[in-house]
Amino acid sequence: MKRAVVFLNGELKGNQEFYQNYISDDDQIYCADGGADYAYQLNLTPNLILGDLDSVSTETMNFYQNKGVKFKEYPAEKNKSDTEILLEKLLEKDYDQLILFAALGGRFDHALANLYTLERLFNSKTKIKIVTPKNQIEIIKNKKIIKGKQGKTVSLLPLSKEVKGVTLNGFKYKLKDDILKRGSSLGLSNIVKKDLASIKIKAGTLLLLINY
Repeated sequence: MKRAVVFLNGELKGNQEFYQNYISDDDQIYCADGGADYAYQLNLTPNLILGDLDSVSTETMNFYQNKGVKFKEYPAEKNKSDTEILLEKLLEKDYDQLILFAALGGRFDHALANLYTLERLFNSKTKIKIVTPKNQIEIIKNKKIIKGKQGKTVSLLPLSKEVKGVTLNGFKYKLKDDILKRGSSLGLSNIVKKDLASIKIKAGTLLLLINY
């Protein structure tokens, strides 16, 4: 599996050991602007640091420049965020997965924009998910199999006005060909009851949050 790990400029919550254990030697590392500081703290060498570079510390900049890390600088005034530009470029590289760290926390508007970007860039070829020590967040537009999460709390939040034909199996609270409406709490705080659980929808977009 070809996987890229992307450090954004939110908050890198939890301890360093979580991220060091999560990242494999085969992963390629990318940073959106100040996310480079997190890669530096974890002793990682990025393939690319992209952004207007106004949030990267001088120490990090000097260190990676001396190591010959590639930088791609954009003007501060632009129509897209550094995160959006970077993710669009990575989707052109045929990765199987993009793992986003430090996508939440910090400014709430930035965190919300990252969730919307997750929705806009959804495609069937490359899975994009936000990962923290306590959460895994991704978009569902058709089906999702959840393995090995028995006992975990899962929330399904509609992003579209309605999500039709929702069927849940392997959960404490099951649904069969039901409708979830945006603003409703019906999909909040379900529990995975089996080692193999499934979510299927016929139309619409769900935000899946798995809480550890």
